[in-house]
Amino acid sequence: MDSLFKKKCDQVNLTLDRITNKTVLDIPTQRFNVPKGFKEFNEMIGLPIHPGTGEETEVFDYQVDYFDAWQNHHKLILNKSRKIGATETALRIIAYNCLVGNYSDHRVMIVAGNKQDVANRFIQRFKSLFYKGLTDLNNKRFEYEDIVIQEDSKSCIINGTYIQAYPANESVRGEENVICVFMSECAFINLIDDSKVYNALHPNVANIKEADFVMESTPNGKRGFFWANFDANSEYHKLEQDYTVSLGQLLDEEFIKAEQSNPRIDFQQEYGCKFTTSLSAAFKEDEIIFEEKEINMYEDL
Repeated sequence: MDSLFKKKCDQVNLTLDRITNKTVLDIPTQRFNVPKGFKEFNEMIGLPIHPGTGEETEVFDYQVDYFDAWQNHHKLILNKSRKIGATETALRIIAYNCLVGNYSDHRVMIVAGNKQDVANRFIQRFKSLFYKGLTDLNNKRFEYEDIVIQEDSKSCIINGTYIQAYPANESVRGEENVICVFMSECAFINLIDDSKVYNALHPNVANIKEADFVMESTPNGKRGFFWANFDANSEYHKLEQDYTVSLGQLLDEEFIKAEQSNPRIDFQQEYGCKFTTSLSAAFKEDEIIFEEKEINMYEDL
């Protein structure tokens, strides 16, 4: 790294205004000459690791589809199967946009779980993408400390971008200069009315026309803002990726066959992207029968 840039990095000024909860960024940016293609980018920073084998895996076509939808549409809902690597892909898309400069001088919000310690795990996963460093297309070598120039348990700074993890509650309201909001498993926010979280988050991107607002989840019944936005004619581009996109790749075929025959698993919802029954519902939807009838007395019920 150039000594002048390193000196500037050492003088990063991050001023927190505790009254307004606004972050004023004075952060240097770096020039990373990175590939435009998502597969090639991941080869540069290091390919994903298969959770079962511990070996590197290629970036699959459906993961490139996720990347393309994110880059082209900005407002995006991914309705997904379990265990197809969607969250890992999302973190890598954020990393791409940080390094190419699309997010420089702005804030990225990663919203996950209901507690800060759960959200913090996403920041750790994000930072781990750079543990091995990288060599860019100019054959210039960057080590981890050259890329992640400031960090703590819930945030980091990369190429002029301030990335922070937040739990899914109303505390996400009021952040400024936000260019990307990513919500993970947002159908599983543990609130009776999860629209409070959505209503707090969505206006954060109001000042930047092409800011990214991405919601990703496995379905959890016909309830909540994830289902409402996916079901409705909304502003979001809708992408659906069920288990078949990764069968024989990240998903083991024998395991999937066992899941299909397991009566305790709602296979269509967990793997098939179908909005069936919420886990907290007292009755399954197909067990409820509507019958129109005049009711005069309680005995008529």
